[in-house]
Amino acid sequence: MKKTLRVTGVGVDITEAKRFRTLLKQKKLHVLSKLFSSSELNYCLSYKDPAPHLAGTFAAKEASQKAMGDFSSPPHLLEIRRTKDGKPEVWVNEKRSKHLLISISHTLDTAIAIAYNR
Repeated sequence: MKKTLRVTGVGVDITEAKRFRTLLKQKKLHVLSKLFSSSELNYCLSYKDPAPHLAGTFAAKEASQKAMGDFSSPPHLLEIRRTKDGKPEVWVNEKRSKHLLISISHTLDTAIAIAYNR
């Protein structure tokens, strides 16, 4: 018997890496700390060019909020974490969301994410 996936919400977001490259160039880490958790920042800043990774993580947060239909949580309470094999997961208030599926892709200039709420 085939199991069907019941989707209750879908969200997509596209973000330009230039926004984050500018913040990094201007050393506005206080702005980034309002948007990202410390573990998200550590992950993104571990790359030679963190801007596409920041853009992808931000797009994933936005897509997740759209899929949930809930924009009431501050961005730092919605966290994108990676499993050991690199798969992104959505965490809300320090708990892994079992209902949200997320996919992220980026180039040097643009990032996109899609989220499904099931």
